[in-house]
Amino acid sequence: MLSPRSQRHKEVKDSLKATPHPVWVEDMLESLADQWKAAVYTPPVAQTMTEAIDEATWGLLLREFFCVVEAFPKYMGLSLAKTTYGQSPRDFLVRDWLIGNIRVEALHVRWYLDWAAGHGISTAEITGHRPSPEVASLFEWLWSVSHRGTLAEAVGAVNYAIEGVTGEWSRVVLPAFTKLYGEGSKSLTWLAAHANYDDAHPREALEIVKLATTSADEIRRVHSSISRSLELFERAFKVCIVKGRNGS
Repeated sequence: MLSPRSQRHKEVKDSLKATPHPVWVEDMLESLADQWKAAVYTPPVAQTMTEAIDEATWGLLLREFFCVVEAFPKYMGLSLAKTTYGQSPRDFLVRDWLIGNIRVEALHVRWYLDWAAGHGISTAEITGHRPSPEVASLFEWLWSVSHRGTLAEAVGAVNYAIEGVTGEWSRVVLPAFTKLYGEGSKSLTWLAAHANYDDAHPREALEIVKLATTSADEIRRVHSSISRSLELFERAFKVCIVKGRNGS
């Protein structure tokens, strides 16, 4: 039997099942398709699909992206502050979805450190790492849009774009890392979790974006915020393979 808290989270997720997209969403997704694909199949991911894992590149990626992983519930907390309850149709679902997923995110940083440990990276090394300008730009953009953007912009940029592409690239590289670490390894938990559920999270996030977008101007802003996240994510991933090969 589910606890009342878990039951409520399930009810919220069930209430955010996919609905037919309005025309503006269909147009947006079509226009972003190439950029989305580029953000998923960055050089480190594409290389891992066909070659042995480049441990230098992935070690650097793990150190670089810790700042974003650690900040993820904070970004969502800023979005939560924008929500209402009973002031617009189904607004309570957005509030409850964010609360439930912030709780889930609390585990992700621990799982990420387990992945780093499997790669031979200590907690002190990863938490003390100073990210490159490219990753710092992504980190700062997500903070800025979560703080200054509308609810739709923030959820689109953070939960739809970043969680969406992360779910896809995690599924692509999971077989290679499973072979490296062994089936059932604790080092796989972060990757496996994102590969398994991040198809639901971005879909639910897109439903929230649809609920929260109320004007033509906001449609343009949502499109721009998602595009910006994809652009910065691709740039941040690409620079890691260059630095990894140079032994940085």
